[in-house]
Amino acid sequence: MRARTLAIAAVAELCACGGSPAPHHPDDDPNWGHVEPRTRDTPAPAVAWGTDHRFAWSSLPAVAKGAEVVAVPIVDSDGGRGNPNLRVELRDRSDKVVQTIAVATSDEMDKLAPGGTPSPQLVERLAAANRTLALLHGVHDFVAMHPLEVQPPTEGGDKHLAIGDGFDVDWNQNHLHVFRHNALRDFLTLDGTPWLAKPRTAAGEPCENPAYLAGAFHAAEINVIVVELAYKGSDTCWEPGNQLHVVTW
Repeated sequence: MRARTLAIAAVAELCACGGSPAPHHPDDDPNWGHVEPRTRDTPAPAVAWGTDHRFAWSSLPAVAKGAEVVAVPIVDSDGGRGNPNLRVELRDRSDKVVQTIAVATSDEMDKLAPGGTPSPQLVERLAAANRTLALLHGVHDFVAMHPLEVQPPTEGGDKHLAIGDGFDVDWNQNHLHVFRHNALRDFLTLDGTPWLAKPRTAAGEPCENPAYLAGAFHAAEINVIVVELAYKGSDTCWEPGNQLHVVTW
């Protein structure tokens, strides 16, 4: 499955560069889907165990130079326990997950890093994840995305606006708007309702977690933005983990 995914991405990269599509190969051809990674001049995205007893990463989020895929780090909420966890998802242009690089779940961390010290098993998991990221970098030529500047909210309001690289990215309760900087009309509007946390009951009371804009990431001259939403919560209504979504045009 991985080979087929990489082959599709490689064809997309070739087309983005103006080349001709690869010839069709029948599914029973053992060489169908084989992609030979290239050596890149830039470092691959990488994950690590940080000095604060949390996972850390470099050059993430990262977007392929051809804009066909994006790699994003995902950390789930662990409620009051607060155990670290990490996976890296490869998303296509429609924000669909096409590959997951698992590192560790919250439930595993008491054994994987007792007392905050990474076990040999965790060290090997990190090494395996980095080998996969290096392979993907060889195929897709990833470019690290840098954060846009999230603007301070107005008094009593939530963060909703990020500015940078000639863009204004605005989260409006349940819609995302992308503007050319200081333009009066957006050039992209997305319905963010599927990104909202679902209302639920906690401690016998209604529990809602409104979303706000925690971050936005971009790489120069590539028409892709990664939007990071965070959620408000309380001691009895724990917030979900932040969501990252791929936005393209």
